[in-house]
Amino acid sequence: MPASVRFRLRPLDVRQRLFATTLGLLVLGAGSLASVVLWSFARFFLASAEADLAARTQAIAETAAELLEHRDDERLRVLVERYGAQESIALRVLAPDGRLLATSQKDPREHAIDWTAVPGVAGALAGHEQSGTAKGTHGYDDRIYDNVPIVRDGQLLGVVRMSRSLAQLQAHTRETVFTVLVALGVILAVGSGFIAWFARGLGRPIAQMRDFAVALGRGELGTRLAIARPDELGELAAELNRMAERLGALEQERRSFLANASHELRTPVSNLRVTLQALDDGAGDDPELRARFLRTAVDETTRLGSLIQDLLDLGHLEAGAARLDRHDVPLRPVLERATRAIEGRALDRRVSLLLDLDEDLTVNIDPERIAQALLCVLDNALKFSPPGGLIEVVARRRGTHAELAVRDQGPGIADADRPHVFEQFYTADRSRRRGGTGLGLAIARRIVDAHGGTITVADEPSPGATFVLRLPLAAAAV
Repeated sequence: MPASVRFRLRPLDVRQRLFATTLGLLVLGAGSLASVVLWSFARFFLASAEADLAARTQAIAETAAELLEHRDDERLRVLVERYGAQESIALRVLAPDGRLLATSQKDPREHAIDWTAVPGVAGALAGHEQSGTAKGTHGYDDRIYDNVPIVRDGQLLGVVRMSRSLAQLQAHTRETVFTVLVALGVILAVGSGFIAWFARGLGRPIAQMRDFAVALGRGELGTRLAIARPDELGELAAELNRMAERLGALEQERRSFLANASHELRTPVSNLRVTLQALDDGAGDDPELRARFLRTAVDETTRLGSLIQDLLDLGHLEAGAARLDRHDVPLRPVLERATRAIEGRALDRRVSLLLDLDEDLTVNIDPERIAQALLCVLDNALKFSPPGGLIEVVARRRGTHAELAVRDQGPGIADADRPHVFEQFYTADRSRRRGGTGLGLAIARRIVDAHGGTITVADEPSPGATFVLRLPLAAAAV
């Protein structure tokens, strides 16, 4: 086909497909029903006409038998003409050899017909009643016939053949077909209108949700669907709105995270650059100054490495890429390992550590990850503990969980800041940001969440802050 005349059909949208499919089903259903009704109607009237014809033929055969026994041809002729006078009826009496004895028809050709070749006659001459449908003897119209043999004392006296034209029945059938088709057309017209309304009602919200999804894909997170329906589409629209809200919140959190991460990374890099530049400018000639600058460079490098590692850990936890090697372990060794990790720094700050736990606590955890989470919480408590302060770690059984409370004696957390302390780089309460990367508590929360536990800030009066971790007990310990 030449390119100039080649074209592609436009694909149907959901509303058009729904309309076409439903209308097709309606046409198929209504057409099938109409066909069954018309077929049943035709069969019923044909069966009724055949039964009526058979009853009439039997009644006439009884009377004709008396006349044939007495060979009263004149009265037989009168009988046939009387009961065959109706225009649609043809009545004939045949002799045992197939000759025509009497007929209600006025056509002279009747006597020239070979009646043994007419449908049903041969069987009736053999003594069997025959009925059916065939063309008229002169081929004019369709007729139903009934051939009844007349037998007396085992002797065949003749055959009564009555036939009836189907023209009137066919006319009635055509009228019925026309009426049914008109009714079917009305049904399809009304049904099409209803289906169009129904398809439009379903198609419009689907199209709106499609446009909404496209807008979300373009990053337009402020749009919302105005669809209020008491059905599944309404529920879907509400879920899409909630999803858009969550995406908006995540986008805001992502931007805030990037801004904070950039700031946190920029600070040690800037300090390191200034320090190295000072050394390059000649500050390294003074041994004392050189040692101090090198110590600063090492500290900033260590800080930068810690921040990068925390960012990597947080990214793995949020992406679900950090696999947990969970098994049943006693809780005490995990707590002792975490407290030993900060013991040296605690001594330098003259902060005491107190560990108090039930001896039989066995939990189902990844000990490496939980030790990391506990270390984040303990490191946070140590940063805000005053010299001579105390950090308490208390573990108790609470139903199917082990409850760990890490309590410090620092300045505490303001009520407005408690819902946000587990967010990355949260800085609303500057008094609680004394060094560190600002990611420790966020990492701790994601580790505990991955274990099916919880970590919260206890609602206790100052001084100090208390973090409560709930970890699942081992199955055998429940």
